[in-house]
Amino acid sequence: MLKWLFTGLCTLLLMACASRSVESAPPLQIEGLVINNQTQMWVSAARLLVPVTGNFVSCGNISPQSSCATTFPETDYTGNPVEITWSQGGQIYSTGQFVIQLPDDLDPDRLAVIQIIITGAGSAGAMIVQRHSDINQPRINQP
Repeated sequence: MLKWLFTGLCTLLLMACASRSVESAPPLQIEGLVINNQTQMWVSAARLLVPVTGNFVSCGNISPQSSCATTFPETDYTGNPVEITWSQGGQIYSTGQFVIQLPDDLDPDRLAVIQIIITGAGSAGAMIVQRHSDINQPRINQP
């Protein structure tokens, strides 16, 4: 009986340790947005919305084959569904709600941005990328 009690207690302790280490992992910090317009037409009113919170980030006008980048105060990535909307050629487009999947190789100690790519009328997607020296990444001026 004592053997079963000891085994059960050890199992509970191991489960508690495992769940604590997962919960204590630092969340990924998002600090900006990059919207790439890969089309031959102007894009306007491009917006990333998190419907659950009502938070959004947007860019006004993006010329063909160019991008818009903006930063915002660092925020934890929570995995909530997002929706991308934009206007192009007199039409308003929406991706509908979807969840941005985290790549397996992300480093939670490095800041990240959400990158949206508009590839055609009514076609867009998003991914989370780590900051690096890429020219399309937002830059933060430091004193």
